[in-house]
Amino acid sequence: MGKHRHELAAAFFLLGGDANSAVSVCTKNLGDPQLGLVVCRLIEGSDGPLGHNLITRHILPAAKRTGDYWLASLSQVRY
Repeated sequence: MGKHRHELAAAFFLLGGDANSAVSVCTKNLGDPQLGLVVCRLIEGSDGPLGHNLITRHILPAAKRTGDYWLASLSQVRY
């Protein structure tokens, strides 16, 4: 991460079994919460705690702030 190779950092976190750090790198460092959500859903399905946290803390507030209805609809989960 020191050399700003965030894609590789996320990949190594996934290989090491640390999905939370991988999602954090995707969301914060890469600025791509959609990629973070895809990683969450691949790892834990559509209704896991990591994905729920990502949706409630990052995706929905960003969708409200920007008025992005597509991003809001992307975060539909069964809760």
